[in-house]
Amino acid sequence: MKILEFFGVSGWGTLGAAVLFFILLYGISCLPKKKFEFAVRVIIGGAAGAAYGLAAWFFSGGGERSSPAAEELKAWFELVGHGYVSLLKCLVLPMILIAGIRLVIKTPLNKTKSSLDRWKKWVNTLMLAASALVSIVLGLIFQVGAVPGSGQEVFSWSGGEGAGFTEAVSWLIPSGIGSDMVLGNSVGIFVFAAFIGIAARRMSVKYMDTIKPFLDVTEACFMTGTSVCKAIIAYKPAGACAIMAGFTAAYGPDALIMLVKLLAVLCLAAAVMLIIQLLLCALSGVGPAAFLKKGRKVMAKALKTRSGSACLKDAQEVLAEGLGLQREITDSVSSYAIQSGMQGCGALFPAMAAVFAAGLWGISMTPGLVLSLVVVIVLTSYGITGVPGTATMAEFSAVMGFGLGGAVFGLGPMVAIDPIGDVPRTLINVTGCMANAIIVERRVRE
Repeated sequence: MKILEFFGVSGWGTLGAAVLFFILLYGISCLPKKKFEFAVRVIIGGAAGAAYGLAAWFFSGGGERSSPAAEELKAWFELVGHGYVSLLKCLVLPMILIAGIRLVIKTPLNKTKSSLDRWKKWVNTLMLAASALVSIVLGLIFQVGAVPGSGQEVFSWSGGEGAGFTEAVSWLIPSGIGSDMVLGNSVGIFVFAAFIGIAARRMSVKYMDTIKPFLDVTEACFMTGTSVCKAIIAYKPAGACAIMAGFTAAYGPDALIMLVKLLAVLCLAAAVMLIIQLLLCALSGVGPAAFLKKGRKVMAKALKTRSGSACLKDAQEVLAEGLGLQREITDSVSSYAIQSGMQGCGALFPAMAAVFAAGLWGISMTPGLVLSLVVVIVLTSYGITGVPGTATMAEFSAVMGFGLGGAVFGLGPMVAIDPIGDVPRTLINVTGCMANAIIVERRVRE
């Protein structure tokens, strides 16, 4: 019948299942906000979508025996799921441009940088790179994102796209704002934004009256952009439902196995990063026992609240009162680490998400891609400062920034498990800001 052809289905049963799917989406969107907090609603949405997708997979025969009706229904799942991922993708590059300009403009213009400023920036950058590299290596070792039993090669020392050093670096060089927007070169966008910010800040010294409108427009654009981010993120429960429905309908129970493995490896990466932080703190005069004893309450709070900002003051009290470090130094460093480039949300999780997306998309990582991914994560973690949904923005900018824009849709499942992944990554945010403060305090004090 023509009406069935119009909706892209071959039977009334499939059309009814699609209608039921949209009723499910509506029900998820109407979950009472007072009764269920946002993270819980996202988990409910993801679980409901996974159950619906698995039902579609089982009833259609599953796997290679999947019926045409299952493919038609999966297309409806992906219509909504991919649509939501596309909305998130639309936000990334414009927000990196605006936030990057704003970040540079708001950075104090000091001709002579203090030892504290230099150390806190270097330590923060290197710790971000270490966190990203740990996550990437563990993700590749445990083949995160690869379909179980597929025998997929997730890493190759040679061959493939972006294999060489020069090829990887050349991709990161800005080639024009329009070209970089089209290609998804998030690093190029951030570098261009930095030049604009530097120019505006320099000109504001002598020509403030002329530059003031540009500064006001930048701030207005940032506020408007954050409002748009919040509006789109508010639909995450329904988006998680659609994404998980499509994911499980495509891979069946293997989809859940892949996500469980991802979360397990993410927790392992967080544990390894915590050990690295403790070792560096020990070299800076604060032993692991003292760090864990004095910081156990703030670490417990991080696991409970899943908010690094909410734990910042407690962390600063531990550093100053509990460990007896210089408050002026530790307050500055810890605040900087939480606000600009969090080791968990800005590096650990985006790196793992990028490896998962590449594996799911059938892309074999190379040394060149690993290198460019670390650089992209470090740079864009500064470019998304103050943007709502930091981890989500970071993971999208990571995948787009290292030249594999097609793999962005492999990030869909990250939306559904985001509240769970928020637990280990927030812990690393908090312990990271404390570790940075301890390392820098020792260097500056000496």
